[in-house]
Amino acid sequence: MRKDKSKSAGVRRGIHWPALIGVALLMALTLGAAAANLVAHRPPTARERQRAEQAATIAERRARIAMLQLEGDRCRPAVARELAKALIYDGRSVIAYAADFERRCGEDPIVRQWAAAEACLPRANAPTSADAR
Repeated sequence: MRKDKSKSAGVRRGIHWPALIGVALLMALTLGAAAANLVAHRPPTARERQRAEQAATIAERRARIAMLQLEGDRCRPAVARELAKALIYDGRSVIAYAADFERRCGEDPIVRQWAAAEACLPRANAPTSADAR
């Protein structure tokens, strides 16, 4: 008896090359897109740019405050006014500095005005009218 070769288990079929190439190409494109997403960064949004600029401004102001405090005002009204203004913008208290400046150097209406302006500003921890409800 003769066996039919087409039905035997020992016959090997050929590799379907177009399907294999298609799967490999699809995988390569998927991995390439994933790598591109990892590498490519989106540009910063307008809000992120604004926050970066504000952070830089705050850092410059704090450095200027530290320099002015280190040098001392030496009873110079221009320096005292600049320091009082910078302290207010930084959210720090100016009342004690204004009182000290007045005691040492005499009254300066602009420094006193910055100290009075502090009382009008809302504080971060102060209760608001919405909290009272």
